[in-house]
Amino acid sequence: MSGADNTSMTLRTTAVSTTMTQNDYVLMVIGAGGAVTVTLPSVTALQPGRPYTVYKDNAAQTITIDPAGSETIDGGATTTLLTGQVHAKTFVSNGTAWFIIGEYDALAA
Repeated sequence: MSGADNTSMTLRTTAVSTTMTQNDYVLMVIGAGGAVTVTLPSVTALQPGRPYTVYKDNAAQTITIDPAGSETIDGGATTTLLTGQVHAKTFVSNGTAWFIIGEYDALAA
């Protein structure tokens, strides 16, 4: 949480590849001019249950979510956000791996 009252999640915007930090909660990939890779922090550096959300605009670029090192997301090496539409996924760690616990797809909404 951010702010003195701890009522809002931190929000950061990027158009280039980046690594999420312990200060991030929501990362918005807006205006990317090419493929972007978002690296999640190592699960060993976080308290289990800590959520991260990655959102993308309707750009045609591929946004790849990559866990640190050999860690996995739902058993896979990476996951991507849908190209050409608004799409978001929320991730949580159990202390050993990442899991997708929420997903938003503007076309399915």
